[in-house]
Amino acid sequence: MIKINIVNTISFSRLLSAPVILWMVLENNLQIAFWVFIYAVFTDLIDGFLARKLNLVSEFGKIIDPLSDKLLIFSVFITLNFVNLLATPIVMIILLRDLFILIGTVLSLLFKKKINLTPLKIGKLTFFSQSLYAGMLLFNYAYLYDLEKIIKYFGLFTVCITLISGILYIIRWYQEIT
Repeated sequence: MIKINIVNTISFSRLLSAPVILWMVLENNLQIAFWVFIYAVFTDLIDGFLARKLNLVSEFGKIIDPLSDKLLIFSVFITLNFVNLLATPIVMIILLRDLFILIGTVLSLLFKKKINLTPLKIGKLTFFSQSLYAGMLLFNYAYLYDLEKIIKYFGLFTVCITLISGILYIIRWYQEIT
């Protein structure tokens, strides 16, 4: 049975914000997309804090929280790519990293191997970097504020940290299943 609590409700609201952001970007309402994105990122901080502080960690929360995070980031990056505001290679690197992590998880389940699903610290840094990068992109295009140089270098950092993170997850899981 799914245990509904305030933390899961907050995570679920983040899940619902992703299609709103997608729609706003497609409708060229980038200011609204930016503010909904800021709300969504804020909910990620709040739900984790409350879950630990109020001891409301649940199995459902362990699924909905990372699912909401991934859907949020993927929807922003894929949609910005679709409207030609973000280069395809950047989106592919971000998507492929998580695809490899998903494949590793599925393979471990198929081979009945127990793997550690606890996120690496670099994985948390990667999500933070991707969120900040997405926010910068939305802000830049919504408010036509020239962040191009910062975006260029921070995008490069985000791609590098994403690649390193993906490699470290693959190494950890390889070591665990062999």
